Amino acid sequence: MWTPVRTDDGSWTLRQEELAQTCHSTSGAWEQARLRYAGPCRLRELALERPVVRLLDIGTGLGLNLAAALAALEGTGARLQAVSFEVDSSVFGAARKLSEWPADAAPFVERVQRCIACSSDESLELHLELGDARESLRRVERFDFDAVFLDPFSPQVAPDLWGESFLFEVARRMAPHAVLSTYSAAFSVRLGLARAGLRVGRGPRVGRKNEGTLASARADLPPLEPRLQRRIERRSCGSP
Repeated sequence: MWTPVRTDDGSWTLRQEELAQTCHSTSGAWEQARLRYAGPCRLRELALERPVVRLLDIGTGLGLNLAAALAALEGTGARLQAVSFEVDSSVFGAARKLSEWPADAAPFVERVQRCIACSSDESLELHLELGDARESLRRVERFDFDAVFLDPFSPQVAPDLWGESFLFEVARRMAPHAVLSTYSAAFSVRLGLARAGLRVGRGPRVGRKNEGTLASARADLPPLEPRLQRRIERRSCGSP
């Protein structure tokens, strides 16, 4: 069962009652989508350099992160090609019932919802995979994603999507310049990304969340605290 929740910036999220978790931060769902995902993954910069930006979106939810990606590309002429994973398709029906979005979010949310409902959009090519994200990822043959939004429910609820084997497969599908962003700052997640061969950096503070995590094979990232960085480096090499 999904319950609508109006967040502090006027945008909506949904609460999954059985799991007692929301899809986005209640301090601002639209703010989180823009500042946690589209911004740090540098989508607009990529769109100014190439005609197509390729996104792997893990945790479709309301489609708000996809909407933020579309907003970032607005006016660049670039097209967004997105592969998005969602385990529970009932979230889409609940999202379509929401109205009165903030003015800067509404047109992009509407476009994403139309694409989820199988309509086309000249700026968005969306391939939606339903079911277990681990199985969905095995079916994805593309290995040059420009960005990854890692936004499933928490490790307590969906531990398999935060495990090292899954993170390794995600990392394999990232282009060298690609940036992955996630809200989690857990040491185990950062270590898993490092063991997958990625550099790990500090994600921005958004709302009431202190910081998230960024990862990339080659891109420069805001550094972690030095002692934490050394600990990750030791553990990623097998040292205690």
